Amino acid sequence: MFYIADLHLHSHYSRATSRDLNLETLYQWARIKGINVVGTGDFTHPLWFKELKEKLEPDGTGLFRLKNPPKEDVSGFRCADIDVRFCLTSEISSIYKHGDKVRKNHNCVYAPDFETVARINAKLGQIGNLEADGRPILGLPSRDLLEIVLETSGDAHLIPAHIWTPWFSMFGSKSGYDSVQECFRDLSGHIFALETGLSSDPEMNWRLSMLDKYTLVSNSDAHSPQKLGREANLFDTARSYYALFDALKTQPACRQAGKGFLGTYEFFPEEGKYHMDGHRKCDVCFEPEESIKHKNLCPKCGQPLTIGVLHRVTELSDRKQSQRPEGAPDFHYIIPLPEILSEIKNVSPSSKAVNQAFRQVISSFGNEFTLLKQVPVEDIRQKAGTVVAEAIKRMREQEVNPQGGYDGEYGVIKIFKEGELAKLTGQMFFFGMDVADKTTKRKSKDREIEKAIAPDDHSIKNDAAVLNEEQQAACEAEGAVLVTAGPGTGKTKTLISWIVHCIRKRNAQPREVLAVTFTNKAADEMKERLAAVLEDQSTRLPDGQRGITLGTFHSICFTLLQERYEHLNKVYDAKSREVILGILFPDKEEKEIKKLSAELERYFENNETESETLLAHIAATYRDFTLQHSGIDLADIIGVVVRLWNAEPEWLETTRARYQYIAVDELQDINPLQYEFLKLLAKDKHVFAIGDPDQSIYGFRGSDVQLFFRFSEDFGAKEITLQKNYRSARFIVEASSAVIGHNTQRKPVKLVAVRE
Repeated sequence: MFYIADLHLHSHYSRATSRDLNLETLYQWARIKGINVVGTGDFTHPLWFKELKEKLEPDGTGLFRLKNPPKEDVSGFRCADIDVRFCLTSEISSIYKHGDKVRKNHNCVYAPDFETVARINAKLGQIGNLEADGRPILGLPSRDLLEIVLETSGDAHLIPAHIWTPWFSMFGSKSGYDSVQECFRDLSGHIFALETGLSSDPEMNWRLSMLDKYTLVSNSDAHSPQKLGREANLFDTARSYYALFDALKTQPACRQAGKGFLGTYEFFPEEGKYHMDGHRKCDVCFEPEESIKHKNLCPKCGQPLTIGVLHRVTELSDRKQSQRPEGAPDFHYIIPLPEILSEIKNVSPSSKAVNQAFRQVISSFGNEFTLLKQVPVEDIRQKAGTVVAEAIKRMREQEVNPQGGYDGEYGVIKIFKEGELAKLTGQMFFFGMDVADKTTKRKSKDREIEKAIAPDDHSIKNDAAVLNEEQQAACEAEGAVLVTAGPGTGKTKTLISWIVHCIRKRNAQPREVLAVTFTNKAADEMKERLAAVLEDQSTRLPDGQRGITLGTFHSICFTLLQERYEHLNKVYDAKSREVILGILFPDKEEKEIKKLSAELERYFENNETESETLLAHIAATYRDFTLQHSGIDLADIIGVVVRLWNAEPEWLETTRARYQYIAVDELQDINPLQYEFLKLLAKDKHVFAIGDPDQSIYGFRGSDVQLFFRFSEDFGAKEITLQKNYRSARFIVEASSAVIGHNTQRKPVKLVAVRE
C-alpha cells in the first residue's frame, strides 16, 4: 500500500518547541497534511515516554495507534479520513571530542516497542540527564550511541539526522566528519540511510559517490505541529515498522521499481536556512566560489563565515555533476500550502487571512499533500481559482525563483515575479471568474474558498485612508513623538502610517525600521496590515514589508543574542526553569524549587547585578547551565542585552547604527528594563511611541505607567493627542470619559465621538 511517513519531529518537552506538540494534535495535523505514519519524537524524555505508554497502543506491526483519537479535527478543518499510526522515535545530540576536534552530531533512533525504548533509555540515563531536554545532549560519540542501539535490539535503528547542517550533523562544516566511516568506524556497516535535511536534496547528495549505497530520507524535524510534512518519505509496502525499515535497508541497486521506498517530498533546498554561506549579522550571503575568494571570511567584519550545505557538498564531492545512482528513487519538490497562500495574499504564513484560506482549501480537497501533488490543475482552478492553480502548477514544474538561506536565515521561494499577482488579480473577480461573469455566478462553497484565498483590499483601504489632523501631525513629527491615543482613535493605524511615512517620505530603508509590540498576536496583525499597505504598486517596496524588524521586546532581544551567540537556539520558560533547578539542586523539595524559580524570575526581570548574595550565585550557576545547553531563560533575555550593551558600547553602537526609525506600541505597559533597553537603543533617533495611560493594566507584571509620563522629557518628544473616537457612539464616549476623569494618574484627554 502507498503511504507517507514523517519520522523526525519533536514533542513539547524539547526546547524551543510548541506547547501544542502532543499526541492528539500531532494526530490531527497528520490528517490535515495527509501523513499516514508519524514519529513520536523524544521517547528518551521520561515524562513523554510515560505519556506515550498511556496514550498509545501497539497495532501488532511495530507501529502504534492513538487509544482515544480526537473526535473532531483542528477547529475549522474538515479532513479526509486518514488512519494515522505512530512510530517510536527520538533525536539525540552527541557532543564529544574525537581526534583533534569537538564533534557535534545529531542522530535519530527508532524502536518497535516500549520494552526496547525502556532498555535504550536505561542505558542512556546512566550517561546523561534525559529529563533536561526532549532532545538530550550526551557526551557520547555517535559510534557508541549506535552500539547501544544495536545491543538493545536487532530491530532498533539509527539514522544520522540532517547530515549537512553546519553546527550539529555528521558532515557539518563546524563539527562534523568527512565520511560515514570516519564517524561510525567499525559499525559504519550498520548505517543504511541518511537524512538529507532541509538545505539539501537528493540531487546534491548524488554528487558524492560514497553516498550511492545509502537510502536518502527526508523528514520535517518539526518543532510545531503545523510544520509536519515540510519534508516526508513515500512508501509502497506494508504499513508496518518492519516493512518500512526493510524498504529503507534495501540498497538502491537492489530495489524493485515502484515498490518499497519510493522517494521523498523535498523543500527546495535554497529555502533551508543553511544552504548558502554567509554571515547574518552583516547581511553577507555568498555562493561557495565567492566565499573561497574571500578566504571564508566575512568581508565586512573579518569574522569566519558560516559555511553552508552547498559549499560543504562541493568540498566533499567527487563528481562535477550530479549522477543518479542505479535504482535510486525519485524525489518531488513541494512548497507548504501556507507559504503559497502567504505569497498570494502578501501577508505572513501565520496570519489570520492565510489560516482562514488554508482551512477552507483543506476542507475542500481533503489534505495538503493530495492538493499539492495529486489533484489535477484544472480541478484546482475550478474550486480554488486561477492563481492557486497556477501557483501549484509552477511548483510541480519547478518554475520558481529561489533566494538561498544562510547562517540560520531561511531562504525564500517565490512563485510569481514582481507585478504578476497584481496583473492576475486585477483581471479576475476573486480567482478564476471574469469580471463580466460575476453577476451570473451563484454563491457556493467553492466561491467562498476563492474569496478566502483572494487578496483582501479591506485592510489596504482602511490603512491607506486619509488621516485626520492629529494622526497626520503624529506621522510628520520629526525626531521623537509621544502619542496619547484613547480607545477607538486609530492607534494601530497611526503607528503603521508613521512607518509607511518614514519609508515613503523620509526614504527610510525597511531594514532601518524597528517596531516593538507587547504580544506576538499584535506583531502578526501589524505585519499583515503593513504588507497590505505596502502592496500599492506605485510605491511598493520589494517583497512588501520585508526587512522591517517587528516583534516583542523578548523576540527582538533573542534575535540580537542569536547573532552574538551562534549556538543559542532555545528559550527556557518557567516550567523548564523548575526542571533545571531540580537538576542543579536535587536536595531541594518541590515547594522550595517553585519558590526559588519565582525568586529567580524576579531577579532576572529586575536586572539585579549583585554578585555576593546566595541568589546571585544560584543565578550564575543556572545561567551557566542554560548557556552550555544552547539556551537562555525567557525572563533574562532583555536583561542580558542591556547588561552587554552597558559593558560593551561597541556592540550597542553597532546595533544603534542598524536602526534609525523606532516605533513602540502600547507604551503604557512598558517596564523599567524595557524602558532602559529603549533609552540605550533609541538615543537621537526618529522614535514614535503610542499608548493610553488609562489602559495600563499590567502593573502586576512589573509595568510602570509613570514611564509613559517620563518619555517626553527623556527623549525630548513632541506630544500629540488623538481625540476623535471612531468606534463608539457619543453617549458611550461621554459616559466613559466621566468615569476615567477620576483617575489620578492620567493626561487630560477629551474624546470626541465621530459616531452619533
